[in-house]
Amino acid sequence: MGIGNWIKMTRLNSIHPIKAVVFDMDGTLCLPQPWMFPAMREAIGLHDKSVDILAYIDDMSTEEAKLEANRQLEEVEDRAMKQMEPQPGLVELLRFLTLNNMSKNICTRNVIKPVQYLISNFVPKEYSNFEYIVTRDFRPAKPNPDPLLHIAKQLKVHPNEIMMVGDSFDDMRSGRSAGCVTMLLNNHVNKYLLQDHQDLIDNSVDSLADIIGIITSANEN
Repeated sequence: MGIGNWIKMTRLNSIHPIKAVVFDMDGTLCLPQPWMFPAMREAIGLHDKSVDILAYIDDMSTEEAKLEANRQLEEVEDRAMKQMEPQPGLVELLRFLTLNNMSKNICTRNVIKPVQYLISNFVPKEYSNFEYIVTRDFRPAKPNPDPLLHIAKQLKVHPNEIMMVGDSFDDMRSGRSAGCVTMLLNNHVNKYLLQDHQDLIDNSVDSLADIIGIITSANEN
């Protein structure tokens, strides 16, 4: 374990016990599909990578243009849904959370259809009870803290008792801004986050199953 990971582990172990987990979906509950976001930008004619996709659509001048852009996004998301594969350790972690009566939730910038597809195809029924599922219909979306603060309010828990698990800058920024514990799921395209945005990340893991021991340790302290 490197020094950076040791520091983050120490920070995590010193916080309040974790009562709820909020998962991102794309790249977190399912394997990342790096082609998807460039395809979305291409579909709606957004070539400036510094501009957020949802903000770009929100700023369109007519409702018709917004509807068409959202339709184009959903076509890309449907393609991605059909290629979806579950993240290793998914069932193991959901089993642990269920057996320990910990709240399971999802916060995604996707629409509900792929979320339902993932749950129905890759999550055993006995572990499939997600208390709150917040999609991009909730605005403002990640990286704003609002979706996570909404979930915390509904669950009647303090944000620092929630772990936000994700694989992107948006996930980590949203979690940090809301006051949640942030858990980065490492992959081959997000390594830069540990170097450039370490201040947003409490800990990082290579597999969802690794989170079991971290939560167990945090809740024992």
